[in-house]
Amino acid sequence: MLLPLFIGCVPTDPKNTSPVPAAHTGTEVPLHTSGTTPTPPHSGSTETTPTADTGAPPATERDRLLRTYLAHLQRFPDITQFNGLRGADLDSVCELWDGLQPSARNTFLTITHRLEGSILPDGTSALPHVVTLYWAVGGEGATATTHGECGGAGNRLILSIDPTLHAAMVASHGAGPRIADIPAGSEWKDSSDLAGPHDPFTMSNDTDDGAPRGQVHFFSDPTSTVANSPLGLIDLEDLVDPYAFEIDQDYDCVHHSNPDCDYTFYGPFCLPEPTRQGSEIYQSNYGDFDPGFAPQGC
Repeated sequence: MLLPLFIGCVPTDPKNTSPVPAAHTGTEVPLHTSGTTPTPPHSGSTETTPTADTGAPPATERDRLLRTYLAHLQRFPDITQFNGLRGADLDSVCELWDGLQPSARNTFLTITHRLEGSILPDGTSALPHVVTLYWAVGGEGATATTHGECGGAGNRLILSIDPTLHAAMVASHGAGPRIADIPAGSEWKDSSDLAGPHDPFTMSNDTDDGAPRGQVHFFSDPTSTVANSPLGLIDLEDLVDPYAFEIDQDYDCVHHSNPDCDYTFYGPFCLPEPTRQGSEIYQSNYGDFDPGFAPQGC
């Protein structure tokens, strides 16, 4: 079994921009087991295009991931994260959720909905195969009243996944069988992004459908040297996790990923469309992601 550690490194940005200073050292050990018990798909409504919308993820899955995120932040209590959160200031998931900016919340909600609706060849949802949430950010510079930048290093999740989902993503990159996306007939496949995987990852997949198009980055071989070296990402400079997994959703052809920004050029061909907010585009094409979600007990 491969266990993640924290060791020293030289950090880089998830979008390969400028280096950032190392934030912390220590040890982090999320368990990677293939014996997770996935929840069955959920039925729900579809909207403007035929989809296989699974409805919003069960609250327990989102709550579970938020608990792992809180635990991660509390291991490094004095580090102020990219999204402004600081573990020392957080005593509960409710406080964590309240501290996230709206664009960070909607990034978390739309992506977890996309993962819930992504079905592995064994019939299970991808979401229960996510072990840990390390990073949940909206647009850079986001506040409680502004969405921050539409592009850049933000608007994404960094996760740890189990070997079952990892193997399914590797198969999807090749001949298959492939992971099904929410719209009928759409799949996760080898990425069409000419830029290739984001550093330090070595493999990238995206979805057929492009409003927004889901994109993920991961290590093709968890036993490789690069997969067992520090990630060097913002707030995760020293994390070593062979099953680390970056995911965002690109709303337009220049890879803007903020669900709270407005978009005019979107869809498979990025042609001019009526200007709409990203979260509205998402909900129209993939179904209700439960934008009013709150963690249990909050």
